[in-house]
Amino acid sequence: MYAINRNGESAYDKPAYVSHYQFLCPNKEEVYDFLKNLYSSVADVKEVDGIHLDYIRFPDVILAKGLWEKYDLVMDKEYPQFDYCYCDKCVHDFKSLSGIDIKEVEDPSQVEEWKQFRYDLITKTVNRLADVVHGKNKVINAAVFPGPNSIAKKLVRQEWDKWNLDAFFPMNYNDFYMGDTKWIGELTKEEVTAVNGKKPVYSGLFICPKPKNKANEADPENHGLLPEELEAAIIESIQNGATGICLFTPNRMTDEHWEVLQKTINADF
Repeated sequence: MYAINRNGESAYDKPAYVSHYQFLCPNKEEVYDFLKNLYSSVADVKEVDGIHLDYIRFPDVILAKGLWEKYDLVMDKEYPQFDYCYCDKCVHDFKSLSGIDIKEVEDPSQVEEWKQFRYDLITKTVNRLADVVHGKNKVINAAVFPGPNSIAKKLVRQEWDKWNLDAFFPMNYNDFYMGDTKWIGELTKEEVTAVNGKKPVYSGLFICPKPKNKANEADPENHGLLPEELEAAIIESIQNGATGICLFTPNRMTDEHWEVLQKTINADF
């Protein structure tokens, strides 16, 4: 049931990057059945308003550039150990659809049909789950990578503008992509445009938990927006069409962050 990389290694016992990257293959009916039963049972709970999806993707075939140094990698192309899924079913189904044996291709990253095939696997799974949740009269949304065209599709095979969800929470974590608050605005504009303004987009902002120590913090996952950057990040998001913002995560917010948030959300844009 687990995804297999181009080297033939399972995400179960040889996960990419970190131990919790044990991704399942979205092309297995058993995987869909597991998720359907799980989300259906949660949606049946009266007090639950909806379902939120996360990690609904393949592992990062290319990491955000701000993370390269942490993992001692230079990800200038798609490397086999990070490229999923090459299980027998995916290879067989793609060959039946396209006539291409992807295992015989020298550089699979150049085969656009292969990329689209995997985008479609994720999209089909999400939309089937959306039908289930909507059938329970509940809403469903997801945390997604930024874009989708500039980043999400390229890094994790998420063509999320084709997902039948009720809202999107793109993770516009600028430090991961070595961008500033203007970058957040640019990506938000792309995201809102991608869904034609028809679905709410909530710009996901990555908060620095220890602002005074950011310059000395080696791990980029402990970086994020400083209090003095948060106002600009919110304004960039809203002025570029976001319905609102979400914080990753509230427990990373300092008193100074909360003060900025309170002031900014009450301002006229």
